[in-house]
Amino acid sequence: MSENEKIEFQTLASILKKLDISKATYYRRAKAWNINPSQREFTPEELKNLDSMPESSDNDHSDVASESIKTLSEQLKTKDEQIKQLHKLLDQQQTLSLDLQHKIDVKEQQYLEVSDTSDFVSEIDDLKEALQKEKSKGIFKKIFGK
Repeated sequence: MSENEKIEFQTLASILKKLDISKATYYRRAKAWNINPSQREFTPEELKNLDSMPESSDNDHSDVASESIKTLSEQLKTKDEQIKQLHKLLDQQQTLSLDLQHKIDVKEQQYLEVSDTSDFVSEIDDLKEALQKEKSKGIFKKIFGK
């Protein structure tokens, strides 16, 4: 039998029986080898190909999966870094708010201790306004300073 001779099958069932594979496997392999699944004449080379899957198909799938894993891993690292930075900014904001509250408390104490309060009233009011502005800012304004 030469390479140009074709082997003809009457039915799909006879092809499946010859190759000893299922219908789904036949269609999957035909697609992988770019063979029309409805054809009934095959060269010996085509039959040999239908008897196995091309090797590159598995490699392509694992390459795509590896690339996806790598991309997702990089995205996860980026997100972790962003979360770390946000925590740092929140800690700084809390420290600033606490410091400002402490200054207000000190000024109020001085206000109570000093009989001449006119100098301290405006300073306390300024600090209270600053604290009020700081408290009224949204979290993103606090973090990004806009």
